[in-house]
Amino acid sequence: MKPTIIPGYKGVMPLDLSGVDPKYHENMIKQHQEDIKEYQEYQKDLPKKLKYENTTEKAMNLLKKDREWIARIANKNRLEEIEKDKKYFEGKIRYLQYQQFK
Repeated sequence: MKPTIIPGYKGVMPLDLSGVDPKYHENMIKQHQEDIKEYQEYQKDLPKKLKYENTTEKAMNLLKKDREWIARIANKNRLEEIEKDKKYFEGKIRYLQYQQFK
């Protein structure tokens, strides 16, 4: 069965109808849309500092930026390690070549 997922809205999660009898789909979709409208009204009544986009979304964006920064640092460290390894092995090769001609 193909999954049927109705998108959510910010703090309202998506509605997955894949395991639900099709005769209930219409009612569930209507209820889902009502829940989204209720949520939007609720968000309008909240003070700005408590709204979803200023709390949860902000935290998620900070986590995303942190992950990107960590990945960037890890890549930089990996490249530095590769350069150190190259220099080390080049030195070893030169040493072995020198030992051959002795």
